[in-house]
Amino acid sequence: MKKESSMKGEFGAQEADIGSRVKRVRKARNMTITELALLANVSAGAISQIERNLTNPTVRVLEQLRLVLKVPLSAFLEETEAHTHGAEHYVRRAAERPHFNVGKQGISKQMLSPSGDHDLQFMFINIPAGVQSAEMLMGKGEKAGLVMAGELTLEIDGDTVLLTPGDSFQFQSHLPHNIFNPTSSDATVLWIMHISSEQHL
Repeated sequence: MKKESSMKGEFGAQEADIGSRVKRVRKARNMTITELALLANVSAGAISQIERNLTNPTVRVLEQLRLVLKVPLSAFLEETEAHTHGAEHYVRRAAERPHFNVGKQGISKQMLSPSGDHDLQFMFINIPAGVQSAEMLMGKGEKAGLVMAGELTLEIDGDTVLLTPGDSFQFQSHLPHNIFNPTSSDATVLWIMHISSEQHL
């Protein structure tokens, strides 16, 4: 299920065709939907809907799928991994940022990290009015962010704090956490996370 991201026009981002790429990688591994479902602990019906772009998977589901299929997250977001040389290999051009929607509430993400498998990842996250993030990745590592626009309520280990543009934060990612937009306008946060793939929950 594809929705137009409010960030796409501003940054020239490219919409990620996640469904067809999940299907392509699964078939390249000679794996059926049922086999992938069992190994990734995701229902076969959900995988079928993802592959047909009938639903927007959460980041947690994408992580579960990519760990089983042994590919970086970028394999679901880009047609092919860029083969660049020199310093360009470490750069993500503004016009080449993949963007994708997660879950059913209109949250959209735009990858800023270069192509490839990285323990440290950063992205823009757009959270619509009145929406709370769902199924946050937890594990050994850290997360941090900078509010770019709007207001957000950050909850960490049961405590909450209101964030406004220019406010930044950082915390251990094993702590229970969530982020919520309590206002009537969209909010955007620069989100940074460092979690080893084997530590994801």
